Amino acid sequence: MIVALVIGLRAYTACPEPMADSDQPLASKTVLQAIEKNDLQILESGTTFTIYDAGVKRYGEFTALVQSSNEPISLGAEMRPYMDTQRFWAFVRNNEVNIPDDSPQEIYVYNWIEKAQGRMIFDVGVRTQDKELKKSLPNWLQIKTYKPMKFASLVYVGPFPHQEDSGWEKIRWEDRAKEKGCVYDERMYRELYHRFDFDRNQHVTEIQISVE
Repeated sequence: MIVALVIGLRAYTACPEPMADSDQPLASKTVLQAIEKNDLQILESGTTFTIYDAGVKRYGEFTALVQSSNEPISLGAEMRPYMDTQRFWAFVRNNEVNIPDDSPQEIYVYNWIEKAQGRMIFDVGVRTQDKELKKSLPNWLQIKTYKPMKFASLVYVGPFPHQEDSGWEKIRWEDRAKEKGCVYDERMYRELYHRFDFDRNQHVTEIQISVE
């Protein structure tokens, strides 16, 4: 009985504390430099993709300009109107929206209603420090503030999920978080697009799930 208890304790892995003592910003430069310097552990790779461990991070509150579903929708076809960002970026350019220099190029936020992969409020947008925009936004845009949260992060470099040989199915974000001892609290999943590379289809995407 005692032996079994000792073995059980050795097998238990606690979710790591965040990598920094203070809340982190959504900083693309930090992630891109870590890849270039080989500072991130490679978890899996193929001829067209690489998956890295980006650790556990705690982020502070941040504000974003988003086009949002507003109402709960399901994964799949209902997401498509919000993933089309041509009109969004035209608005950003025409209105000279203030975007912090080191922000991800786009942010996708899946705000789960009850459980992961279920119904959600879906937001697509970009960070901004221009809260005054709220006074003059068209009805299809919103300024949203996201609360501080803790995430388990992976970085995927490769094609988009719908492209051939993407390797997206090998990311296994929830399984990899469990292997670290983290529990997915099923409140939020998000994708931070740190760099788009359409010439080589080597986009840099940080996959994050909120954890306890």
